[in-house]
Amino acid sequence: MVEPITLEGQRAWLKQYGEGSRAVALGLLNFVARRFQLDALRPPPHRGGDAARQTEARRLGELQAQGVNVPTVLGSGHAALVLGDNGSSFNTCLREADDAGRDVLVSAAMQAMAAAHARGAYFGQPLPRNLTWDGQNVGFIDFEEDPLEVMDLDQAQARDWLMFGYGVAKYYADRPQQLQAMMAEAMDGAQAPVREHAHAVTGRLQRLAKASMGIGRSARALAHAILIVHGATTLGVLMVLVVCVDWFADGQLDLLELLT
Repeated sequence: MVEPITLEGQRAWLKQYGEGSRAVALGLLNFVARRFQLDALRPPPHRGGDAARQTEARRLGELQAQGVNVPTVLGSGHAALVLGDNGSSFNTCLREADDAGRDVLVSAAMQAMAAAHARGAYFGQPLPRNLTWDGQNVGFIDFEEDPLEVMDLDQAQARDWLMFGYGVAKYYADRPQQLQAMMAEAMDGAQAPVREHAHAVTGRLQRLAKASMGIGRSARALAHAILIVHGATTLGVLMVLVVCVDWFADGQLDLLELLT
């Protein structure tokens, strides 16, 4: 749970960590990722309570040392952190922007990710809801999990592109070529193993993406993301990753909704 507070006249955030409760869903996703060799989609451990607090505090320190725009830890307690504010909801900004404004925001986010990756950083779940915007800079939040517990750095960075592609694809349902072009430019400087892993993952998911196009809104967004990232890198990116994000990251197994 996260709630805004005022600390010495400045806006801050109190984040309290509940107990983890996704063992079955994460176990299922891990089985699928292993079975189909989708290493970038393997879910990292989802701890709760003070263990989650410790993971996030450590990850924030690491990212801050790498020059990434993340909240400053202002205080801590048992299963709780007080975090500084680093901007408004990126998701809200995307919803309120027109097409040109969205292009500016998405391009800025991609550039921020690419620059962070070049310095050895990785995120885990860079979805629009986990990004911020202060009018000039993109920020990143929510680091309760650490992908490097179950994958290597190249796979974790490939996962970032997959997650981000899925998160913004719904805003480009009528302009997929534009998103693909921006992503191709942003990923041009990515390390070859990162692009290769993204290619391998999405290559295995192409048939599933095409089959999902007519099922419903969530499935179409998922399919668009896979095809867009695949085209952007001439490699590929996203599908079960979406399962990892949209269907598991919020603690609910929404996959069944695609069948209704």
